[in-house]
Amino acid sequence: MASGCTKKLKVVKIMFNKLKQVNSLAGTCIPLLHHQRAYKTDTKVKVVLPRPLKIDRIYEEKVVSDQTEKPLAKEVELADFRPKVNVYESQHNDTPEDKALKHPDFFKVREMVDIHALYKNRVYFGHHQGCRHPFMVPFLYGVRQDTDIIDIDKTLPRLHLALNFIAHTVYRGGIVLFVSRNAQHMPLVEKTAQNCGEYSHCRFWKGGLLTNIERLFSNLTRYPDVVIFVHTQNSIGNEHTAVTECGKMLIPTVGIVDSNCNPTFITYPIPGNDDSPDAVKLYCKLFEQTILRAKEYRKRDMLESVDKSQAEGKVVGEESSKSMKMKH
Repeated sequence: MASGCTKKLKVVKIMFNKLKQVNSLAGTCIPLLHHQRAYKTDTKVKVVLPRPLKIDRIYEEKVVSDQTEKPLAKEVELADFRPKVNVYESQHNDTPEDKALKHPDFFKVREMVDIHALYKNRVYFGHHQGCRHPFMVPFLYGVRQDTDIIDIDKTLPRLHLALNFIAHTVYRGGIVLFVSRNAQHMPLVEKTAQNCGEYSHCRFWKGGLLTNIERLFSNLTRYPDVVIFVHTQNSIGNEHTAVTECGKMLIPTVGIVDSNCNPTFITYPIPGNDDSPDAVKLYCKLFEQTILRAKEYRKRDMLESVDKSQAEGKVVGEESSKSMKMKH
């Protein structure tokens, strides 16, 4: 038993001695690592921050001179002696057409319709606000029960302007073409054109009827001088083909534009309701009265001009006959 215990004690001593050696090695190594780490952390690292970016604006110096350029002496002298010539008077004679242009309301169009008639015939009713065209916003007064209300205060002066233009065109011998594709109002539009002695096109518009007229018709034809669109659309959201063709051929147009229509291609747009029968009857009545009045004025002035020319001819003939008698 003693021998066995001594052997065990020797083994324990050997293990203990080895542990001491390991601890001594660890004690010598760990402080070295500690010193190295402390040395690295203690060193002050200089951090260089980036410089702030400065933007220098370059301003151009504008030199404004108070001295205005004076014209040369010769130019001043010539400007005083320039003859003041009225180009209109030099190129136009005192014809009935020229006299009509000088008068602001030669055909008395403003007496035909007033704002009460527009209100009575429901011209102010537009479409649902969801169908509103953005270019029609300036002509709208407001919204009532999700329906756009057209401002008839802006409709009336445009209507007067359009009627005045139609009257002047007819007074000079122009041709008027009525266009509509609304099945409900087609008979009314055709009857209006027939009563005026003008033309109408209320059926399907064949593409190129104005732009390709030379190939479609063999004989020489005359373009209309003004096209009146009682309805500027074939259907809801589908613009009439003749609107763009008139714009390409530089033919002036007059059109009733509702809140869902595009007024940009119409020369004389009239904002108003184009669905109500009362409103369409009012438009056709005004167009008919304007055209017939212009034709009456044209006939009257032509007869007066013929009478004046005949009277002047008689006077000249009498004077020549008197001179011949005096010679004899």
